Amino acid sequence: MTRVFENRRLARTSNISVIVLVVVILFGLWDLWNAFALGSPDPTGAMFGVLFVGGGIVGGYTVWNEGRDQAQWLDADPASGKSAIAVWRPYRPLVLEQDLGQLTGWRHWIKVAKRNVRTHYLVVVAPGYPRPIYLEMPIAGDIPETLRQIAPEAIEDFETNTRRQREAGTERAT
Repeated sequence: MTRVFENRRLARTSNISVIVLVVVILFGLWDLWNAFALGSPDPTGAMFGVLFVGGGIVGGYTVWNEGRDQAQWLDADPASGKSAIAVWRPYRPLVLEQDLGQLTGWRHWIKVAKRNVRTHYLVVVAPGYPRPIYLEMPIAGDIPETLRQIAPEAIEDFETNTRRQREAGTERAT
């Protein structure tokens, strides 16, 4: 199989976030322990403990909801019709293997964040996975021809929305 998509940054940043959040929660629990278990109650330690534990839980919820449906990589072999897509999970991806034709619903989607920051995704539906899977597309760089064959309309929408032009001599017939 050929690697047609890879998001190297996703696993690293998400896993580092999980590690930091675990440390924050442990520090909050330590503050709570010091506030209530060591004799006289300490309201300041209790307040910080609650804030650290609560912040860690909210942060963990956010990291999980933002990352659980994002693809780390997509491998495809058009000749055999097989594919494998890895969805982010803490420390080890969930790998979904299926026929290439079973990946359906390819489309381009733009997530608009604060200050009008736009992140471009290709969205695909895979059998056996309960939600759509998001492939974060880089603005710069080449798009593999295999990915163009798998999702031609979504890639064309991506190129139109990012004002990317194919090199001269490789224009698609309209």
